[in-house]
Amino acid sequence: MVQVMDECVAASGCSAPGVGSTATKDRTAYHWSMKMLIAGTMAALFLGSLKLHAQRSDTLRFHSEAFRSERSVVVHLPEFHRYASAEVRMPVIILLDGQHDWFIDPVLNDIRFLQYTHEVPQAIVVTVPHEDRVRESATDSIAQTGMPLLELLTVELPPLLAPYNPGDLTVLVGHSFTASFALYAYLQAPGAFDAVIALSPLHQVDRSLPLVVERLASDPDRRVLLAVGGADRTKDGSHNSGLVNAVNAADPERAEGRLLFREYPSAGHTSLPIIAFPEMLGTLFMPYALRDSLAPVDDNYQMITAPPPVDAFVRELETSWGFPGTSLPWDLAEINGLLSRLANSGYNEHVTALLRLAIELYPNYFGFHAWLGEALLEHDPDAAQAAFRKALAVLEENEGNDTEHTLIKAELEGMLK
Repeated sequence: MVQVMDECVAASGCSAPGVGSTATKDRTAYHWSMKMLIAGTMAALFLGSLKLHAQRSDTLRFHSEAFRSERSVVVHLPEFHRYASAEVRMPVIILLDGQHDWFIDPVLNDIRFLQYTHEVPQAIVVTVPHEDRVRESATDSIAQTGMPLLELLTVELPPLLAPYNPGDLTVLVGHSFTASFALYAYLQAPGAFDAVIALSPLHQVDRSLPLVVERLASDPDRRVLLAVGGADRTKDGSHNSGLVNAVNAADPERAEGRLLFREYPSAGHTSLPIIAFPEMLGTLFMPYALRDSLAPVDDNYQMITAPPPVDAFVRELETSWGFPGTSLPWDLAEINGLLSRLANSGYNEHVTALLRLAIELYPNYFGFHAWLGEALLEHDPDAAQAAFRKALAVLEENEGNDTEHTLIKAELEGMLK
């Protein structure tokens, strides 16, 4: 039996639209486009409702057959997860050492911030606390079988996450002992983890890293990222030399760029996650951060070149969602940014087509229905009215507790005949 405890955590950053290097422009243009959509008051209320959304966290308590005891994990859902259809399957980031607030809290904040700056996609984040981290994560040998923690992660956790509609991409993150375990887990269950971020591992790395490199050399879709703090004894000296030597001995060039190792001279052992993790995660998701390049704009927020015809544009867009071994869904914030740039340059046919696609992916988001209604007003008023009615219904169903609900509802009703 699984017990679920819900709690809402206020979003750490503004979730208003904006992506990549054009984030500020996207937000400005979105104000403009929403003012055209409804009234100026409605635009402010709409953007305000985006900022007020909370991040949901579920604590799942269950009996672990692997540990033969009661265990728990915490599932952190991104702000727009509740709007998504079944087609939107978000990646999973598993954070070991969930019992340490000093580790988990800054790492969770890093993920949120990097999502806001469009360097990391919206993801389902799972924190896994340990009762005895050393006993649970320190292996006797690289070939050891029957580790309860590995069984929890690979056998017991997936059914618990199934109701959240996770995607195919899973990233495992650990620090120190749990970083060493993450490398072991990649070797023992390579199909379970698509990427590993190991922060200052040391336990048995002289044995694990040559095998990791060998595995990566034949697996183009997997990534392993390693970090260690400074060599000084006041930093990460006890781990630095051992890991540096192990990496060099493993001949990392054989991995053809799929093994990344970086030293952070200013980082101590316990500060390394705070300093290194954002760069490690951003590096892993670099293909995602670079993909929104279909509608570049100039300093006046006008598109530099005309987009291709709608069908070709949609095909290019869908191709851009690719990621090694899988694909990453179109983020709601990405959609807003791209739509605002197209709308600001007058490509209304593209805007309408992309709004229909956006609604397929995020049907529970009233803003896309309302925007579609405005886009259809001139040439298809009946369809526009239907879109506004749908926006009202979705608003009632999903935003009933929003502090601005009444005003938003009144503005939408004003668009109806």
